[in-house]
Amino acid sequence: MRAIVSFSALVLVYLCAGCADSHPELKEAEAQLTAIRQAGLLGSDTVRIGVVRLIRPVATRWGPAAQPFWWAELQGPDGSAGYLAWQSSGGRRLLDFSLEGVKAVTSPSAKAIGGIPPIQQFAIAGADGVAVASGCVPTAGASLIAFWSRESSLNWRAGADEQALVTRVRARMPMVTITDLEGYTDGKMSLAGASPMNLALAMQQDADERKVKVGVDFAYYNHELLCREIVAGRPVLVSCVVLVPRKPTLAWGHQVVAVGWAKVGEENFVGIIDNFFEPRLAGSIRWIANGFCQTMVTVRPER
Repeated sequence: MRAIVSFSALVLVYLCAGCADSHPELKEAEAQLTAIRQAGLLGSDTVRIGVVRLIRPVATRWGPAAQPFWWAELQGPDGSAGYLAWQSSGGRRLLDFSLEGVKAVTSPSAKAIGGIPPIQQFAIAGADGVAVASGCVPTAGASLIAFWSRESSLNWRAGADEQALVTRVRARMPMVTITDLEGYTDGKMSLAGASPMNLALAMQQDADERKVKVGVDFAYYNHELLCREIVAGRPVLVSCVVLVPRKPTLAWGHQVVAVGWAKVGEENFVGIIDNFFEPRLAGSIRWIANGFCQTMVTVRPER
């Protein structure tokens, strides 16, 4: 995990029923949902806006306070259907959203690859014996190795289960322990950070050692390159700064597997599998504005 920004101070909570006229943010939420549907990302007409919250960021040890934003829960016939986050001022731009059950997409405005193993972070013993998170960087890398092992003839996984695969990638990288002062984890378990560039090196070394013919490359984020990779059927590792979905008062630097792209209105979004946010329906895609993305690691099987 890289630069971390903390958000807090939930200040307003509204229920939708009967208050759209007095609270314009509810109409804004509906408009955002309509734009998502028009992009081909939401086929169901039964998803509705639930609770809407105004979040006011505060300054933390990593940076000054950011601008407030709106957060809306989505509800469906069988329960939670995801969430939306958008600016509370200016252009009211959509920032981040997730739709339960959307695992692959093909439409004129969006493309997303399904079938990426949604490996989640887990606790391991740190150097001092105290529990620490496995880390988003090696966990994302392991998901991509597992994908290529399942979707092609590459035997990159070499029989390792998910957690063993994460620890194998992790062992090849310099890792930094980050004390959880803000409460990202429920028990304030220490977090683990690493460099995306070192991830690319570790994955290439791991492939070379097992004689797996792939090319792993690090680059700064380029949306056109990401779109080309997704169209070619190749997921990408992306570093980004994102909100913590079940604790939207917090945000952090994160490493994820990017599986798709979408155009919602005039904005570009990246579809990701988030290894710290386990959705109700495993493998559901989360979408973040492409401006939050910072670096990328591509993995291409050699012909």
